[in-house]
Amino acid sequence: MRFGGFFNQGYGWQQGGFGSAPASCRQIDSMQAHELIRDGNALVVDVREPHEFAAGRIPEAQLIPLGQIAHHVDTLKQHGERPIILSCRTGSRSEMVCRFLHEQGFENIYNLAGGVMGWQMANLPLDQ
Repeated sequence: MRFGGFFNQGYGWQQGGFGSAPASCRQIDSMQAHELIRDGNALVVDVREPHEFAAGRIPEAQLIPLGQIAHHVDTLKQHGERPIILSCRTGSRSEMVCRFLHEQGFENIYNLAGGVMGWQMANLPLDQ
């Protein structure tokens, strides 16, 4: 799926913007995410582009760019009930992915509010 197609399906600005996230796609701040990664074995999925990911990422995050997320739904479903934290630079792209995954049946998903920038502002480590 191409990036533009993702927008055209109602996950972005063209179809009403970024209102509140669905209840099953909760917003989570950086400290809560850090605890969930450490204590809850959460999977972190970074939806930025490869060059952004290479510049700095949350430790052990997996890269699945926004435009490719639809091709990885089955792979993500293999993680079962494991919490999934979605991240991007500021939390906007990851919120779109969170909505999309919710419509695909995912329930234990979180959007990292503030994204990687918020993670950095909380003085949490980044890998490069």
